[in-house]
Amino acid sequence: MRKFLMTLAAVLCCAMTTTVFTACSSDDDNTPKEPEIKGIGAVYFLSVTEQMSQLCDYTITYYGVGGKLETETATWSVNNGVATWEKMVTSTIMPATFGIKVSANVKASAQLEGVQVENIYPITEKMYVEGITTDGKTAWEKNVPFHSGQRHGSISGAKLQASLDAMENHGGMVNKCYTYDKDGREITSGSIQ
Repeated sequence: MRKFLMTLAAVLCCAMTTTVFTACSSDDDNTPKEPEIKGIGAVYFLSVTEQMSQLCDYTITYYGVGGKLETETATWSVNNGVATWEKMVTSTIMPATFGIKVSANVKASAQLEGVQVENIYPITEKMYVEGITTDGKTAWEKNVPFHSGQRHGSISGAKLQASLDAMENHGGMVNKCYTYDKDGREITSGSIQ
């Protein structure tokens, strides 16, 4: 009988140990999970001098919602002599590609005689990109300049279209795109064709 009780005690001890470990492991399964990335958002920024926004029409091709290429003529918000265009887009398709290509042409109505154009280049050309979680929070963010450094190009109005054409022959005034995975890693970079 004593041997039987000892065996029973050992079996009960093993059963209790198994129950405790099983209960602990099921607690691990109930821990809250990190929100997943549901999409990537981007905001494009392009700024030019107010003078250039009045003299030229700007055509902007960009990766829009869901990675679709879209084209529009820039409409400007002018403040303190700087004209700014911005566009917000998102993609739930990952990896996601974002970028812009900018072309400019002198407006037919532009008066160029005797005009000195102070700066033909964009002042700001960048994008802000962020990973968005399923609970609507920012998981990661990047501020991506399309050009580094300040550029100035003062020319006479008579030479403006020729200068814009030369930029277009080299791929556009701005032409950059980047592809990011869901964790914010840059996969590729290039230009819009």
